[in-house]
Amino acid sequence: MTAPSGDERLAQEEEQHRQLGVLHGIVEHSVGRLVDGSLAWDAWLCDASRHGRYGFINTLLIPAQRRSATDVRSYDAWPEHGRQVRRGETGIRIISMRGNPRAVFDVEQTDGEPIAKVSVSPAEALQKLSRLAADLGFYLDRGQDWTYLGRPGRRIQLAPELDDISAASRLVHQLAHAIGPGGLLDEAASNAAPCQGARRVFADSVAYLVLADLGLDVSHLRFPPTEQWAGTDARTNASAAIRVVGDQLVRTSTRLRRRLHALASPVTSSASTSAVSPAERSQTTATRDNSALRAALTDAHHFYRRALPGSWGARYLANRGFNAVVQERWDLGLAPHPRRALLHHLRGLGHQDQTIIDAGLAKERDGGEPLDVFRDRILFPLRDRTGEIIGFIGRRRDEAPGPKYLNTPDTALFHKREVLFGLHESRAQLATTCRPLLVEGPLDAIAVNVALPAVYAAVAPCGTAITTAHVEAIAAHADGPTSGLVIALDGDDAGRAGAVRAWRTLHTIPGPIEAALLPPGHDPGDILSPASQFAVREALLSVIPLADLVIDEKIQRFGGALEFVESRLAAAQAAAAQIAQLPPEQIARQVDRVAARTGMDPADVTALVAGAISPDLDPGASSPRPPPSAQQNRGAQRSSPTTSPKPHHRRTT
Repeated sequence: MTAPSGDERLAQEEEQHRQLGVLHGIVEHSVGRLVDGSLAWDAWLCDASRHGRYGFINTLLIPAQRRSATDVRSYDAWPEHGRQVRRGETGIRIISMRGNPRAVFDVEQTDGEPIAKVSVSPAEALQKLSRLAADLGFYLDRGQDWTYLGRPGRRIQLAPELDDISAASRLVHQLAHAIGPGGLLDEAASNAAPCQGARRVFADSVAYLVLADLGLDVSHLRFPPTEQWAGTDARTNASAAIRVVGDQLVRTSTRLRRRLHALASPVTSSASTSAVSPAERSQTTATRDNSALRAALTDAHHFYRRALPGSWGARYLANRGFNAVVQERWDLGLAPHPRRALLHHLRGLGHQDQTIIDAGLAKERDGGEPLDVFRDRILFPLRDRTGEIIGFIGRRRDEAPGPKYLNTPDTALFHKREVLFGLHESRAQLATTCRPLLVEGPLDAIAVNVALPAVYAAVAPCGTAITTAHVEAIAAHADGPTSGLVIALDGDDAGRAGAVRAWRTLHTIPGPIEAALLPPGHDPGDILSPASQFAVREALLSVIPLADLVIDEKIQRFGGALEFVESRLAAAQAAAAQIAQLPPEQIARQVDRVAARTGMDPADVTALVAGAISPDLDPGASSPRPPPSAQQNRGAQRSSPTTSPKPHHRRTT
């Protein structure tokens, strides 16, 4: 197949951009219908119960294009379920997790074997949900006559007089609070004092989706008009509130449903296995294996969290300003020092050694027992887009040997070049006016999100340079053209070199790309330190265009001290090549900056930029005027600056 030409690629990109514009317009219209009540909340929940695995915005896009859709999958996924999309069927457009349009097809658009629907009785559902609660580390109290001695906040009370369906609803309501935003059960975990407002709508909506997935009747769940909890005051943003709540509850219900199905995975008999196709067996095996990995990672996370309170790690974090509330809110943990502490714990829970190794929690040894990957380290959980644990970052003691930070090795679930610490936790901030801020490490991300939650949503790569996958992950949550992105950098030469490396990936973001230059010897994590919080805060709130740093670096590298005509011209040419990559509206400002730095005429710099943009133009039309004579150059040295003017700092509001 012949690769598309430049014009064809441009046409494809323009068409994709057009499609995205149309899809986002549909989403805005549907959110507006939820705001004004023309689309009832429970009617949307019915759609979310069918299409929630594709995310909140797609629960609006799918029914808007095909009202009757009940089960949609990609063209390539249907054969795995014994069905094939009919020729000539038009796909339903959705937006992928990377922010690109893609097509899916409803079961009505396919031919093949019928897909069995599974449902359970209310009693069976309550039993399954009780197992799920226990698996998540909660104690279920239905009026037993005994004294609870477990951890505070891990007890879920259900009144004994509740019928099975009501008890199941209440249990999922509490689990939604437990693993959703905030991670806290109702203040009164009894039925006497239920939560109110958006918090109640969130938890009851999760219950609706989970119970509907089990095939149970959900008509007993009632929801107030959106104006009663999303706000009617003109100063509020009801659309943003609905987006945040909708996104949170779809993600939370997906996590619970996935865990529930993993716990309920049946053992397939040999007779039934013989009727399953090789493709279905492969898909089932992969799903089962991934479920086992997720279960091991979740149990490891519980183990690590229990080890943190009272440890050196808790004291270290507290001394740096990360108090117990912050540690709990961010689910931080500690890997104990013994070399097989986690391995022995997970074995005791029934996990196989190979599963523990495949999850990245232990490593094999030639001729010996596996060893824990993390030992004597503070642990930061890494999550996928649904919020499930897929790996960890471990920080050693300051005086200990080895790398300061250690990641989970790449696994079937975790790929470090695709994951950003803090993205899942700060996704609600990105849905508002907060700007994404790239920082170096997990402590930096937590500190900024704690100290400046109304300004930034801070995220950190897992010890790698920023990648295209990172940018796409941020774009899936943020409004790129409006928010752009800010990167926190050291204010020294190393920081400027880092700006150049980051620019290669970041310059394609459709929005303002800026940098916050930190004081020497400080990092964003110091914003929680009383001794340095003011200086770090001011640095983070004062940003300059990242392009300024990149172009200044080019001038310094190619022009040196700018003492000679030749060095000035070389610097201007290098800067012009960089300017040529900028959006048109930024070019004039950079031309003036380069002219001021090099002492060249702005028209000459403009000509160099034009030549870099269109190198095939007639050289006579784009080449700068000949270099000035030595006498002219000496005059230019007296009248033109040779050092960079002080950058103009803009305060982010």
